[in-house]
Amino acid sequence: MQRSISVLLPVQDAQATLNDSVHAILEVMADTNERFELLIIDDGSTDATSEVAHELTRHYPQIRFVRHGRPRGREAAIRTGLERSQGEVVMLRDDRRGFCLLERPSQKSGVAAASRPARPNYLSRLKNFALGE
Repeated sequence: MQRSISVLLPVQDAQATLNDSVHAILEVMADTNERFELLIIDDGSTDATSEVAHELTRHYPQIRFVRHGRPRGREAAIRTGLERSQGEVVMLRDDRRGFCLLERPSQKSGVAAASRPARPNYLSRLKNFALGE
């Protein structure tokens, strides 16, 4: 049985790029795992990012959207995503590092730890991890 996967996509003022980013993630995830959600976390954007995200949620049931009313920073956006995600495995889509696996925060620390950036063969490794192989 496949594990469910949550992909966190923290964004800010991403109106121009959000649609393409989401479609790329959906394409990868559809080929990797049937049980996934994509959580878009808008960190107080001042452009039309939230409108684009809402439109995407109307077309794709696996997308959920959360918005910070004011910018709180990348770490806060990731923390919000971890708190709201439902997957057994949580990944972060990071423009700088690609996909990273995240550990849910422990009760004591409240801080998420990121694994090393995924290597180019991340799809096969992700699939093996998600399938428990």
